[in-house]
Amino acid sequence: MKNAVRMGALIAVAAALVTGCTDESGSGTTTPTSRATAASSTSRAPAPGTPATESPAPEETAAPRPGATAAPRPGATVAQEPETPPVTQAPTVVPAPDTTSSGPADNISGPGRCIDPASTGVQNALASLQGSWVAGQASSDQPGSCGQLLYVRAIGGNSAGAPIHILFFRNGKYLGTGTSEPYAFTTVVGSSNNAVTVDYRWLAGDEPFATPQGGPATITYSWNGSKVVMGGTLPTEVTQPHR
Repeated sequence: MKNAVRMGALIAVAAALVTGCTDESGSGTTTPTSRATAASSTSRAPAPGTPATESPAPEETAAPRPGATAAPRPGATVAQEPETPPVTQAPTVVPAPDTTSSGPADNISGPGRCIDPASTGVQNALASLQGSWVAGQASSDQPGSCGQLLYVRAIGGNSAGAPIHILFFRNGKYLGTGTSEPYAFTTVVGSSNNAVTVDYRWLAGDEPFATPQGGPATITYSWNGSKVVMGGTLPTEVTQPHR
């Protein structure tokens, strides 16, 4: 009797084990856990008459038309474009006509020579000096080969010790004298195209005025392109003869 009861219990245990294995092997029986998983993965269809909920479409940005200015968004800061200054054209400067004309050159030439002591130009230069002056030695250049620097030796009296000036001319114009003061015993000893060489003498003792023994002090005057330049200085025996 006891053996029969034990046999029935063993059969019941075996049947329970067989049922559990069938559920785990996927024979079609769904466990509560399997049913919950399936329900969470399945989307329910909307009920009849209920509008479907659509996902909002992405916002489309319309491309601006050519030449159109996009309106700024509310609250946005719009940078102002710098103002372009107006283009000012430089005025055209028209030079005024030159109404000035250079005066005619003084007539200093003469027959066969570039400078004539008796010409009007030379006489006007002599008249500009203080006192009475006469023209003596002068440049011997001939027309067509006149030098840039011409000269006239002017004498202020009739004695051997009379004061002497050297007058300079260029292109028919009187330029002035070699020194501010006239000095006796002054002689031109040479000249070239643009230079004149002058000897200055003085009395060394009681010799006659006609034969001064002092010196000479040789000075060369030259035209430098804009004025006459004195090459050297005179000794005090010439500038202060009585001291």
